[in-house]
Amino acid sequence: MPASKNTPLDSFDDVFDAFAAIESASADDVEAQPSRRRRPRTRRGGPRTPLPLLPIIGICAGIGIAYVSQTAHMTQAGYQANSLAAEQQRLQQQDQQLSDELDRLRSSSRISQAAQELGLKPPAKWAYVTASAQPVDVPPGSDAVTASAGNNSADPVQRLVAALSGSFGPSEAEAAGR
Repeated sequence: MPASKNTPLDSFDDVFDAFAAIESASADDVEAQPSRRRRPRTRRGGPRTPLPLLPIIGICAGIGIAYVSQTAHMTQAGYQANSLAAEQQRLQQQDQQLSDELDRLRSSSRISQAAQELGLKPPAKWAYVTASAQPVDVPPGSDAVTASAGNNSADPVQRLVAALSGSFGPSEAEAAGR
């Protein structure tokens, strides 16, 4: 057998042959055997994950999932914002069209044209009416009520307010009533 085999099956055979030779030979024969290159016994199976790395792997996986979730949420929010902006623009155009239609319907030329179609005619002469100012009659009972409410000389707070309002000028309510 060539000494430079690299396949795992061949290395297993070499190890097996070495152990078989050791068991069959006596202690003196082992020393007499030509020295073969002994390979260290390797553990079978896949690589084992060290236990302390599991929490770190879990944290990294959690951060990765959170990042993907946040990116997906932001993408969805962006699409929603774009659709809302498009809807807002459509509604603004519709509002402008409705305002234009309302202005057209309110125009005096359209109203006069509709009146003429109904058989109404514009007046030949304009007439203005002026109204004269009529005095307001106040019943005598209401005057006594306002006088008693405004001049309550028995209440010291009312006298203080009246004295202060007289010294600082008329209040806003009195000025608005005059």
